[in-house]
Order: sequence, then structure tokens, then C-alpha cells
Amino acid sequence: MQQLSAEAAKLTIYRAFMEGDLEVPKHLARTVHDLYFNPQHEEFQPRTMWSLSNAFTSAFKELEPIPQFRATAKLGSFLEASSVQWLQSILHNHLRDPICDSRDTQCPLPALCFRDHHRPHRRGKVAAR
Repeated sequence: MQQLSAEAAKLTIYRAFMEGDLEVPKHLARTVHDLYFNPQHEEFQPRTMWSLSNAFTSAFKELEPIPQFRATAKLGSFLEASSVQWLQSILHNHLRDPICDSRDTQCPLPALCFRDHHRPHRRGKVAAR
């Protein structure tokens, strides 16, 4: 799994709480930060998006059951959007416009040859049932 930089993690936490991209109580920001940068479990030591997700869900345990469920339900789409932005920064915005970053999809290059790679097992006729 790809490592997440400290700056990307801090930006994700900031966006979640300060910019309000994730509708959760702001007082959990410090808890998420502490759980990510000082994890309580050895499995959460790697600095990955999975560890950040675990920090969020561990902090959500301080909430009442219904708000905890709502916060956890919103977390997946928020982190997915954050991971796309993180990948964009790593790949130098090559995800932004895939057609410009590759060949023309309307006029593709011709195939070199057409053949059936799995021909030997198709020797018999196909009959109707």
C-alpha cells in the first residue's frame, strides 16, 4: 500500500474538520490527529490511507451511536475523494484528462494482428441444447 505523507494526512484531517468537507464534530480533529501520528496499535503504524481511516473510525467511537453511524457512513466517500486528490498530486495531474495523456481514443492505432489465443480448446462444434 502506498505511503501517505505527513502533509497529505494533515491536509486531509484539516479538510475534514476545518473546511467542513466531512460533517462531523470539530472537537474530534485533535483525536484523529493523535491517533494517526501516535497510533495505539502496531498494525496502524504504517502511514497509509488505511491507517488514516482507522484513526477517523477510532475517534468516531467517542460519539453517540447514531452520529457515529452517520459519520462512519460519510467517511468512505470523503476518503475516496481525498485519495483521488492525493493520487493527482503524486501523478502530476495525469488523472485529470486521460485522453490528453494518452493516444487519441477516436482514432486508435491499428491492431498488429487478430487471432484467437485460446483456439486449441474450441475444436468441437457448438450445438443447440
